[in-house]
Amino acid sequence: MNIGLSLVCLILSGISKVLAVQLCCAANSLLFKYRRTVDNAEIYQCASAASNISELPDLAQVIGKLIPPMGLGLEKAINDSGHSQFALSKCQNFSSLSISDLGERTLNLRNNSCIGLLNRRLIVLSCEFEKNVPSQSVGFVNKCCPQGFIYVSENNTCKPGESDFFVYTSIISSPIIFFDNTLNCSDHRALVEYTLSSGKVHFHNNSLIWKDGTNSLPSSKFCIEAIHDSDDADLDRGALPEQKFLVRACQEMKICQKIPCIRRCCAEGEMYAKGNFSTYCKIDGTDFKFEGFQNLNINANFSKPSDFGIVHGLQCPKFRLDPDNFPDDSHTINPSNGSLIIHNTFKTYTNTQYCVERVRPNQKSSCIHFCALIIRW
Repeated sequence: MNIGLSLVCLILSGISKVLAVQLCCAANSLLFKYRRTVDNAEIYQCASAASNISELPDLAQVIGKLIPPMGLGLEKAINDSGHSQFALSKCQNFSSLSISDLGERTLNLRNNSCIGLLNRRLIVLSCEFEKNVPSQSVGFVNKCCPQGFIYVSENNTCKPGESDFFVYTSIISSPIIFFDNTLNCSDHRALVEYTLSSGKVHFHNNSLIWKDGTNSLPSSKFCIEAIHDSDDADLDRGALPEQKFLVRACQEMKICQKIPCIRRCCAEGEMYAKGNFSTYCKIDGTDFKFEGFQNLNINANFSKPSDFGIVHGLQCPKFRLDPDNFPDDSHTINPSNGSLIIHNTFKTYTNTQYCVERVRPNQKSSCIHFCALIIRW
């Protein structure tokens, strides 16, 4: 084992043995409560979803099917023999927190607590106090791709796959839950995409902080994905010098004065459709809740920089560039400032003067794969 991998293992070991947050129940277990006859106290317990409800204690009330959250530093309870278990120990204090209300805070847990998810709410059970058990806390971060998907840089999109939260130990050193919460930027804000290495950022106090002090994003304002390359499968991950991450954030429009911004014609989650002798924006139901560079399919016309933004909407008379059928319409987008350049005339259009958009693939159009729309001069 090389030094880099040993260090990461040490970090993860520290999370698991000292700071790890316990999961209350096994996946898809039923959480129920009953009243103890000895002292009339309400006790919460887990039962296999396959268990017969009649086998539960008398006067038991089923709360619902509990699922374990996904993230870093979350682990099953371990019994005295070293085996995993989900037997709660006299848990009497129950809290139900809305995921949308968690915001940017770190959740401090009482001694000997456990967590689970139930109907988009975070369930916290506090069990009987135990000596020499430290208090715990857990943070929250948004995942750019849906749960069950990973980000693959080769084609700049989300693909089905299980997330390897181990790679986040290079920037995160405490327990954290990853929520599936795609960002939705308003029309007056830019969706900025950063490609960052683990050596440039770290996660502290529920914020992503640039180590050079140039930027800081609270957890509610960004989402993150570890970047997976197709070539990584055959490599020892510990041999990689730095893990790279995709970070997406909603920023003020003035950010486009510092980084290149591309303008889309339609809103997020929409694309062009044709009908009634006109073209209009229509919701695209095929997306995996992930808007980005790959959806525009402009690879041949734009070299994607590490940091760039996407802005929306342009109300003006437009005409289409169709380089596939008209060579004079050949163009590129400047990766330095996001402007569009017509090769034949050398005219340059800023991102306030053009927009790009997809067209539904079932429409007969010469711009199925790429359309650039610019105002007439």
